[in-house]
Amino acid sequence: MQIEEFMVDIIRNEMGLDQQHIWIQSQNRKIPPQSDNLYCVVGCVDFTPISSKSVFNHNTDEEEQTVYGRAVVQVDLLSRSNEARIRRAEVLMALNSFYSKNLQCEKHFRIFELPQTFINTSDLEGGSDINRFTIRIPAMISEVKIKSADYYDTFQAQISSEEQSVDTFDLNLEED
Repeated sequence: MQIEEFMVDIIRNEMGLDQQHIWIQSQNRKIPPQSDNLYCVVGCVDFTPISSKSVFNHNTDEEEQTVYGRAVVQVDLLSRSNEARIRRAEVLMALNSFYSKNLQCEKHFRIFELPQTFINTSDLEGGSDINRFTIRIPAMISEVKIKSADYYDTFQAQISSEEQSVDTFDLNLEED
């Protein structure tokens, strides 16, 4: 899924975070022990396929395979300082920005209505002094895979009867 990459791009661009301070979940990165900076982790925690289709493009002689689905993207803000608490509203602003809306149109995904609450998940860090706030954002995504494909608008068909006679004819499948 590319939805994580799109969300990282939006948040990084709108919140002014550099690549070292925002990443996709499960990349095995850690917050440096002495850092008071803001960090952000983005990950798709759920994907529900809604539909899948495959269409032949007559202009390019390629097969276009598309899957549509609903994804739930989790965004975690973390800091040893109060920055995660202070800047958490900026995530919502970023996801509702003009930059976000333009990227959604360009990349064919939609962020649904934004949730109203951040969950204080600081307790998940155990006895550490890390402030952590979590929000889950529903999104509609589509992914397209294009590959070359053979397509035949006429097929040779043979029909055999019990008497072993064979009749051959063209089966024209072209749509008018």
